[in-house]
Amino acid sequence: MWAVLAISLAGAVAATSCPGFDPHDYKPESVIRRDVAVIGGGSSGTYTAVRLHDHGKSVVVVEKEAQLGGHAETYTAPNGYAINLGVVVFTQIQIVKDYFGRFNITLTGLPQEGSVPTFVDFAAGKKVDFAPPLPKAQSEALAKYREQLNKYPSLQHGFNMTYPVHPDLLLPFKDFVKKYSLDAMVFTTYLYNQGFAPILDLPMLYMFKYLNAGELDSLQGGFLTTKNHDTGALYRAAASFLGSSNVLLKSSPIKMSRSSGKDVCIVVQTPTGKKLIVAKKLVSAIPPTLDALSSYDLSTQEKTLFGQWTSDGYYTGILNNTGLNDTSMFINVQPNKPYGVPHLPGLYTVRGSPPTGLTQVYYGSPTVLSIEEVKADIEKSIARLQKDLGVRQAKPEWVLLKSHAPFNLGVSNEQIKDKFYEKLYALNGKQNTFYNGAAFHTQDSSVLWEFTEEYLLPIVLASLK
Repeated sequence: MWAVLAISLAGAVAATSCPGFDPHDYKPESVIRRDVAVIGGGSSGTYTAVRLHDHGKSVVVVEKEAQLGGHAETYTAPNGYAINLGVVVFTQIQIVKDYFGRFNITLTGLPQEGSVPTFVDFAAGKKVDFAPPLPKAQSEALAKYREQLNKYPSLQHGFNMTYPVHPDLLLPFKDFVKKYSLDAMVFTTYLYNQGFAPILDLPMLYMFKYLNAGELDSLQGGFLTTKNHDTGALYRAAASFLGSSNVLLKSSPIKMSRSSGKDVCIVVQTPTGKKLIVAKKLVSAIPPTLDALSSYDLSTQEKTLFGQWTSDGYYTGILNNTGLNDTSMFINVQPNKPYGVPHLPGLYTVRGSPPTGLTQVYYGSPTVLSIEEVKADIEKSIARLQKDLGVRQAKPEWVLLKSHAPFNLGVSNEQIKDKFYEKLYALNGKQNTFYNGAAFHTQDSSVLWEFTEEYLLPIVLASLK
């Protein structure tokens, strides 16, 4: 009798802690109680969950895809060779070495390209004569850029700015380049900062965030990549470390309550049915757009801020049967445009992936496009290239095409001046919710892990005391 009464009272307490969410509506095995629920198992979400687990906190990760990793995706070819998509390289900072090292995953320097790239105007479908700036000139320009970057050390740790915002932070990249004579670094920046379009119009605030100190060091000293070309190994190891009961794959939140002073309650659709998560705190590590957060009970302030984003489109894919050489690399340039930077939407690069016989493609757009639109444009571009090269003009076969949109979430200069990011960070802790991810720092796994360690983790842990 006492056991029955105890169970009854526990159920009553649980029910009142989640207004509108009655645990009695779910089977006991479908109610998950944790210290922290993490929505999104990409780079930021996975790292946050791992480190919370390290600190003795119980966690559950909700991820819509079939594996953790987000933009870090790996395709294994029929011959067993792994091909990284999206996140391929990492900067040579200690947190990267430590994170991979704890899971015994070997890192190595990114190999130098084995072939001379061919420059192509993909819009015209023609090879073009183009000569990038010489390495010495590029190095000198990057050194001058570093001098400017060093004026804003706080930007390396988040969107920490003084107000009024320094005018240089609001300059378009093209105007900043002219002001400080940085022309020789533009083409390299275009190649490495894929997904930022049109890059010449990008405000320097965002350029400083992405082309950061770690990126500069790695441009000179080399980037790191996984020895077996398999970034996915990191996320498989992380999932194993967290445990299958703490990682809900192919799952999405469909309803949520984050009432102040109450538990966070989340109804999640999983492959085996609906589950109820009851957690003390929530870490949201998915793009904070109104569409992505449609299941959240957003406050007026959250709706206002999250409704202001603009974003780019970035897409990566693998094709078969292109007729292109395994060792070829084609780079999109338009010599009649400033610095040779092409007008997008369009391809960045097309490259063979030996020894698989497959072809990798990287595509960017200043707006988010549908997968169908991107596929169609890439197929037309490949057909024009095939014709110009005189190779067999077979229609390529898609192995896969992945969207990394919305990419590079940002706001206008007026919103930046109006303390948008100060207001954004002020959301952390309200409604038992904390936010993490590229929108709160930058599109770079390496520094996102640092950001999580230095900023987010301490405030989440403090809230759990």
